[in-house]
Amino acid sequence: MGDQVLLDEAPFIGEVERIVRLATERGIVLRACGSVGLYYRLRQDPGARAVYLLRDGTARQTPLFKDLDLASQEKFGSKVFRLMVRELGYTEDTETNALFGMYRNVYFHPSFSIDVFYDVLRFSHEIPLKDRFPVGVTLAPEDLMLGKLQIHKTTPRDLMDLAAGAMAFHVASLDRTYMAGLLGNDWGFWYDAEQNLRKSQALIAQLPTHGDPAVTEVASRAQRHLQEYLDFLAALPKTHRWEKRQAKGTREPWYEEVDELH
Repeated sequence: MGDQVLLDEAPFIGEVERIVRLATERGIVLRACGSVGLYYRLRQDPGARAVYLLRDGTARQTPLFKDLDLASQEKFGSKVFRLMVRELGYTEDTETNALFGMYRNVYFHPSFSIDVFYDVLRFSHEIPLKDRFPVGVTLAPEDLMLGKLQIHKTTPRDLMDLAAGAMAFHVASLDRTYMAGLLGNDWGFWYDAEQNLRKSQALIAQLPTHGDPAVTEVASRAQRHLQEYLDFLAALPKTHRWEKRQAKGTREPWYEEVDELH
C-alpha cells in the first residue's frame, strides 16, 4: 500500500459516506474514527480545518490520509467481511484477520487501507465503545478526542489533530462525565492525555504567524481550547485506583505498545 490516499478529498469523503451508508442499510453498525472521523466532524469549522491542514508541516488546501479507521461491534464481523469483500470488492489482509479478527480486521481499498476495530479501541490505552455508536458517519466527538488523547508515541500530525479537535469540540460541550469516568480511573491514560495536550500547545506556539492577524487569532484560539482540556483534566475527580497508580508514576510502564499491522 502507498503512504497516502490517491483520491482527492471529495471522492475520499464520498467513499467513507458510501461505506457507512451501505453498512447502515444492511443493519451493520459502522462508524469512522481516527483522523478521518475527526476531520469529517470538524471540516466545517474554518479555524479547526486550517489547523488540521497544517498536520504535514506546511499549509495545504486539502488533507491527505494514509488510511481509514472504522469502528463496529464484533457481532457484525461476518457482515462487515461480506460488505467489504463480496459487495465492495475490497481485498482482506487474511493473516491479520485470522490472528486478530475478534477485535480488528484489515481490508484494502484500491487506494488506501481500512482498519475495522470491534467493541474497543485498543491502542496505547483502551477506549471501550459498548453501544457508543451515534447516528451519523463517525463516532461521537468524545471518543474521537479520547482516541487522540490516548496516544503515547505521538507525531506532529497527532498533535495538530488534537489542537484542531479541541477547537471544534469544546470540552464544555462534551459528555465530561463519560470522559472523566475513563480518565479519572486510569492514571496512565490521564498522564498521556495531559502530556499530549501540553505537547500540542508547544507545537502550536511554534507555528509561524508571519505577522498575519488571522493566523495569530487561530493559534490563540487553539491554545485557549487546549488549555480548557488541561483544566478539565486537572479538575476531574480521581478514583483511589488512579491515586495508587499515580504514586508509582513512570517508574513502571503505563501504556501498551502499539504494533503497526500495515
